Amino acid sequence: MLDLIPPALSRDLLLILPFAILGILLLFNRAGLFGRPARAPYRRGRFLSANEKSFLWTLDQALGGGYRVFAQVRLADLVVVDEGYSEARRRLALNKVFGKSIDFVICDSGTLEPVAAIEVDDRTHLHPGRRERDALVNAAFSEIGVPLVRVTARRAYRVEAIRALLADAGIGGKVFFSARR
Repeated sequence: MLDLIPPALSRDLLLILPFAILGILLLFNRAGLFGRPARAPYRRGRFLSANEKSFLWTLDQALGGGYRVFAQVRLADLVVVDEGYSEARRRLALNKVFGKSIDFVICDSGTLEPVAAIEVDDRTHLHPGRRERDALVNAAFSEIGVPLVRVTARRAYRVEAIRALLADAGIGGKVFFSARR
């Protein structure tokens, strides 16, 4: 039967055949015929810790209307580097804030401008590397003029305690906690 195929074509078929077989095997593997199908290495992660969820629910009650709280906001979305710096210094400054997030940012619901930020500090904030990160975050918020409140992580929070904590930090008062639209 191979005698009927011209020699040049049979040589080409012999070269192509291994690649065709490999392609078919890869398709079978993708379809799961040889075990578990290939898939992305992701699974659902944890968005907020139990302490952060508890804090957010209480914070929403403490604020009332007129405010919107955003969780896990990238620090790089809250700061910009002054254009007066050289490109190298700007890049260095941006690299310091990339990969860092703030637990909660409170914004005016009408303008969506940040009025305060909150970090819920658990035991990890006692580690030296984390303290360096916290110092950088504190300095950044001081520079941009947005109050940053640090709250010790707990299992549960009281509305009155959060209102008092925000008021002690100079955030709030009658207007802050009103139900304005």
